[in-house]
Amino acid sequence: MITAAENELLTRIENDAPMGRLLRENYWLPFAMSSHLVHGDGPTLVRLLGHNFVCFRAEDGRLGFFDELCPHRRSSLGLARVEGNGLRCIYHGWKMDVSGCVAEAPTQVTRGEAFAASVPVTHFPVQEAGGIAWVWLGPAPAPPFPELPWMVDDLHHYVCVSKVPCNWLQGVEGSIDSAHAGVLHQTWLGESAKLDEYGNLTFALAQQPKYEIESTPYGMRAAALRPAEGNRTYVRITEHLMPLVTVTPVGGNMPRAGSMFVISPIDDTHHLLFFGYFGETPARTPQEIRMAAPDWAPDRGDFAAMHGDRSNRWGQDRDLMGAGHFTGFGRNLLEEDVAVQTSMGPIVDRTAEHLSQSDVAVALARRMLLEAVQAPEGTLPPGSARSPEPVRLPNALEILVPEGERWEEAALEGVER
Repeated sequence: MITAAENELLTRIENDAPMGRLLRENYWLPFAMSSHLVHGDGPTLVRLLGHNFVCFRAEDGRLGFFDELCPHRRSSLGLARVEGNGLRCIYHGWKMDVSGCVAEAPTQVTRGEAFAASVPVTHFPVQEAGGIAWVWLGPAPAPPFPELPWMVDDLHHYVCVSKVPCNWLQGVEGSIDSAHAGVLHQTWLGESAKLDEYGNLTFALAQQPKYEIESTPYGMRAAALRPAEGNRTYVRITEHLMPLVTVTPVGGNMPRAGSMFVISPIDDTHHLLFFGYFGETPARTPQEIRMAAPDWAPDRGDFAAMHGDRSNRWGQDRDLMGAGHFTGFGRNLLEEDVAVQTSMGPIVDRTAEHLSQSDVAVALARRMLLEAVQAPEGTLPPGSARSPEPVRLPNALEILVPEGERWEEAALEGVER
């Protein structure tokens, strides 16, 4: 069982807590959809690891990412004007260039240019990749941005973002837990199974899996094995890129295709969930792959927004449940994940859990994080951007294996392990 002290280490990211330092110093953090950062819009308020920032798109297309408070008198740059390639504070007119320097300090009458050049602006490197904007909050210089599996030129992808009111690790653990898919998402998966390319979902998912897991240089690989018709084994492979990224099957045994979950810690009790899917075929809408209701229109900045709290069961529709929907969350599939994770409380008490056989992947992920936090100073954790390991996905994340054949041989042939 996890102890109270270990739970504290795992979940606390604020005030320079050990986990916060681990995340800040080793990993690029996603903070917004690239499509939501538009020149001409106001600055975007960003909160990561318990700290407040602003981001804006300059006229030349670059992104500026600053501490939220103006270096002059500390008013919020969220109120600033976007002018060309900079932000102008509305309090006294100071202008900060997108590159991270004071371009104008009108309150300094004498030797204004030299004075402006001497004022530091807290700013951070930004990288756009896979439809997501990422920031490096660690020590300079920033390491190269890692090559993530879906960031390949010939792959199409769809990405959305949701704001989740609970601790970041609850989101991570949900992404690597294959056992819940056939239970929590059974109504949505039943709809998906009506599409030919999702035919594999028509069997096996109703059965609880047996897990086989192994550590990788970048995190963990977990295979969920379920008995299937014809004396075969249905295998769903999850790749966890420690500590924030998980890639899972998208359905239908499609090569070079998958779903991705990217978790970004806002503070101790909130996180961002970036979810999407990628593959060789053009990306389709959530309605087309039956993960959203036909008449539902998503919130641009919060795909799986909760429609309530504990007092109304987080917006659960009991009439819909009575009509046959398993969970009563009928807007989109992600809403089910967000609801159950939020229902655990802002920070779940893991000391009260009773883990079962299907929780081995969750347990290993926790142990890897604890080992990374407690490692000697200077030890790089798995997947650190400061010492990147290439991520090579299995040939397919979802396979049917004939009796007597090991899943590793079918899925990992030619893949470095």
